[in-house]
Amino acid sequence: MAKDSLPELELANVRTRERMTDTVAELKRRANLPARARLAAAKTRQRWHRDPTPLVAMGITGLTGIAAIITGIAIRNRPAGHLATPPASSAFTALLPFGARGDGPSAKEQSQSGRKGRKARAKAADQALDRDPAHKARVKQQTGIAAVQRRANKNRKAAVKRSKQALKARG
Repeated sequence: MAKDSLPELELANVRTRERMTDTVAELKRRANLPARARLAAAKTRQRWHRDPTPLVAMGITGLTGIAAIITGIAIRNRPAGHLATPPASSAFTALLPFGARGDGPSAKEQSQSGRKGRKARAKAADQALDRDPAHKARVKQQTGIAAVQRRANKNRKAAVKRSKQALKARG
């Protein structure tokens, strides 16, 4: 730097000042958010005029969503949209916390037969599960898995015991 000539130093100072001026101008441009937003909106409009596919896709997606909501509300308001009167003999109705609805025996008939309340519903649920073949298969599978786990635990414990005895014999 000591051997630099005066014109070279002046030129370096001018360039530094220009870079600082450019940096300040760039910061001002970036800080002007309304102008940047307008520019981004104009570019987006140009892009959509060139190729409206994304705009059309967004519109179709929005319309599909609105149609789904309207259809769901219409289905909800019809009796077929929810289980207003399910069959009384299904496994689903037996598992309901408030008992079967619809075609099943009324509360009066239940009280006449001597059954009423939570215990009667629990008993009905158990009977419905006993008749359900899928439930029977699940219970059978769980029983088999439990037996296999018991044997595995027993074999593991025996193996640990044998390894401990082998260590005692060596040492």
